[in-house]
Amino acid sequence: MREGCDHCDALRAELEHERARNAELSAENARLHSELAEALKLAELQQQDLERYRKAYEEVRPNHPERVPASQLQLGFLQVLEMFGGGATPVNDVAEATDSEDDASAAPRGKKRKKGRHAHGRRNMLDLHGLETKEIEIIPPEVRAADGKGFKRIGEEVSSRVAHRAASYLHLLIRRVKFVRIEDEDAATGVPERATISCPEALESSPVLIAPLPDSLWPNVMADPSAIAHVIISKYDDILPLHRQERISARDGFVLPRSTQCGWLSRAHAAVYRIVDAMFEDAKAHAFCMATDATGAPVRAAGECESWDVFVFLADRDHVVFRYVEGHATSDKFKKLLEGFHGHLLADAAPIYDALYETGDVIEHCCWFHCRRYFYRALETDKALALGPLSLIAKLFEVDGECAEISDLGERTATRALRAKPLLELLDQWVDRHREHVDPRGPLKAAIGYYDNQHDALHRFVDDARIGLHNNYSEQQLRNLALGRHNWTFFANETGLRWYTVFRSLIASCRLHGLNAETYLEEILRLAPHWPAHRVLELAPKYWAATRDKLDDEQRAILARPWECEAAPEQTSSDSPEISLAS
Repeated sequence: MREGCDHCDALRAELEHERARNAELSAENARLHSELAEALKLAELQQQDLERYRKAYEEVRPNHPERVPASQLQLGFLQVLEMFGGGATPVNDVAEATDSEDDASAAPRGKKRKKGRHAHGRRNMLDLHGLETKEIEIIPPEVRAADGKGFKRIGEEVSSRVAHRAASYLHLLIRRVKFVRIEDEDAATGVPERATISCPEALESSPVLIAPLPDSLWPNVMADPSAIAHVIISKYDDILPLHRQERISARDGFVLPRSTQCGWLSRAHAAVYRIVDAMFEDAKAHAFCMATDATGAPVRAAGECESWDVFVFLADRDHVVFRYVEGHATSDKFKKLLEGFHGHLLADAAPIYDALYETGDVIEHCCWFHCRRYFYRALETDKALALGPLSLIAKLFEVDGECAEISDLGERTATRALRAKPLLELLDQWVDRHREHVDPRGPLKAAIGYYDNQHDALHRFVDDARIGLHNNYSEQQLRNLALGRHNWTFFANETGLRWYTVFRSLIASCRLHGLNAETYLEEILRLAPHWPAHRVLELAPKYWAATRDKLDDEQRAILARPWECEAAPEQTSSDSPEISLAS
């Protein structure tokens, strides 16, 4: 009987021991779980710190071109071909053409081979044909002293130099000479002088004769349109704020106050803003594809600056138009901007554009350079893998560049599609193979996610050769504003931002059509006040060359600069009667 009790006591002791051990293990497990939770929390905080540091690093580091050596891209492309067999004939053709790049006879069809870099040494002479030439003849002192006697001229040595003289404004003094008929000389003495100048009715009844101001000059403005055009170009193309132009003018011997320049800009905007409005309406009505992008524009407000958004629209090869929205852009604001447009829109993947695609009136196209940027960022962590898609995207741009020289639209579309589709299929296969095997928090996963989300919009370019692969041209147009923010910091008010969008639209469109923007603005500022309002679109840079050719003699006379006119009066003595342009 006792033996049984001893056995039970042993079992009870063993049970208590196990319970105590289990309690210890539970406590240990709880401690480990607590430590694991703290470690995970610390890892999450560290990940957030790394992400914050990465963003701060991206903000402060200077811009650099996203370039990958051609040899590495070629290696990545060959690896992709090897991975998927390279069964498609067009892809093999691309590979063979790439392998034979070093052979001049194997240059791709229609592609102009780039010239190599020039050898080191003295560069070629500058093109001096557009400069005014001042000749200086240097005579030896001995010949000059003898007045040429005893010497025979046998030749000369000529050398060229580029010199600079201070840029200067021209004082345009307008003298409108008054005449009176001899038989009316006595009656003329009773006519008030101001009436002969400013009152047309008095002029009609007065025996004093005086010519009106030329149509090329603006009345009551102390500026010729040429000076106003120069201020516009300096501020909105050369990014020189008005206070810097004031300082530069003082250095050149003539102080042009910023307040005066501001008044000139106001009058110029009133003369040309309708041209830009007509350009935008023409773009929305007739453009096949519009490319767009946006950037911030700080506008001074009470307390601190407000951030508004400026959009640029490239309508085919017709117009470049800038528009702004108050505050941050939203879907409704952007949709209102493009109200009435039915066509193709090339933009980034920002969600504000989605409202336009819902009805089907606007077809979405995405930028391949934005897609490429994601894969480029993955080079730091997954270089071996990222080279594959980067090489395929590089081949897409090569195909696009080579096909751009085909003049016929139908042939260009068919050829580009034939050569691009195999590359797109390879990229799809690469993404399908690696989608589930990359770091879910890494940049390569983000690149694959972007490609998947924008897949259809990225592939639609093959349907029409008028659709570009990238939106870089829009970003380039906005670069002027981004650089300008470093000079003028902010826009003083909405008026300043309105002026910027109008003048930049005209300047950028001039560059698009190969026009000298300053000459164009000067001529438009002279002609616009005399031009019919319902034909204002004819003054846009796209149509200006054709419009200028059709001007009649009276309109051509308006474009002529007063100091270059053949009928301009000779300069008279300073004590002669004068009428100068008054502000």
